[in-house]
Amino acid sequence: MEVLRMFPWTAMVAALAVLAPTASGGEGSHPGRLVVADGRTGLLQVLDLEKGELVGRFTVPGPASVYTAPGGQYAFAVHREQNQVSIVYGGLGLEEHGDHQDLVVKNPYIWATVHTGPKPTHLKGFGDLVAIYNDGNGSIALFDARRLGLSPDFKQIATGSPDHGAPVALPGVVLAGSLNRGVVELYTHGGRKVTEFAGCPRLHGQAVRGGSVAYGCADGVLLLEQQGRGFTARKLANPPGTPERVRVGTLVAYPKHPFFIGNFGQGLARVDTAIRPIPLPASPVRFDFDREGLLLVLTSDGHLHTLEAPTGKVLASLKVSEAIAPGGEGAVRPGLALGEGLAFVSLSNSGEVLEVALKPLQVKRRFQVGGTPASLAWLWVAGARH
Repeated sequence: MEVLRMFPWTAMVAALAVLAPTASGGEGSHPGRLVVADGRTGLLQVLDLEKGELVGRFTVPGPASVYTAPGGQYAFAVHREQNQVSIVYGGLGLEEHGDHQDLVVKNPYIWATVHTGPKPTHLKGFGDLVAIYNDGNGSIALFDARRLGLSPDFKQIATGSPDHGAPVALPGVVLAGSLNRGVVELYTHGGRKVTEFAGCPRLHGQAVRGGSVAYGCADGVLLLEQQGRGFTARKLANPPGTPERVRVGTLVAYPKHPFFIGNFGQGLARVDTAIRPIPLPASPVRFDFDREGLLLVLTSDGHLHTLEAPTGKVLASLKVSEAIAPGGEGAVRPGLALGEGLAFVSLSNSGEVLEVALKPLQVKRRFQVGGTPASLAWLWVAGARH
């Protein structure tokens, strides 16, 4: 593991930071902060949702996909083309006081920039673990989120060959899904291969729900169920009559829902004992669950929808942008992040981030952040304020 550079608190000005004073205390919870990655340049910005203004602006190795780390205090910014990963401290921390924790609000900063391996791409956080798959050599970087702020060390697990992979880290085991080989390999945290499950051509997309892991395949979904120390596998086939090239390639899950949700052509699909298509007015661009299990979908016609997840019924729709062009090499598409009763949508063409209330569905605020905002990550922690 190579740590390329560290940015301690005292070196923040050198990191091209534009910072606001520390927020004053007060009763009630903090609405959180939003990490905004530019889709064309190495720029990360941090938006304070209480102040309604940018409180951090940082130069990083390149454009990034950003992800919230377990615990909500840090975000990972994955710079695929620059072979690096930046770890951002959002400035919302916790201070132990015996029977409770106090929320401490500080300025954000880049805590570390690390080289996890060549072409870091897909990241998956679950429990206290974060796994990053390095497409360039097929290795997986495994972080313990409880050590963020203390040490940027990580474990390196070698899978043997370059691939476009989908990692999942669980207690005691790491799953490595392979697009080109169509298999899921199981490794110990020490890097020893235990077994593998084949039969998932063009594997892409993964989600975890309890002891179940789902992987998208060209011809269906591979479900792995944890049984004691091992796993059992079963394959769900695409429904009869599925058009060519329609498949599940992205998956999300919510702990209290007994199913997964995946993309499926111009709609979504509920995945449990079968793959059940859910029609939509247009193709999904981004989708995820909020903290209460409400399903949010941004579609290619520029509308944001709330859905009743068990049935797929559209509850409300709101136009938030012009039609979204298909993805492709060099394309920058809107990002979606979900907060407490809120959705955040980046609009790359106008340099804006929208804050959208979910009940009722309506735009609350527009933040002008400039540039080409794309990937978003919401940071939030629960603590007492005095």
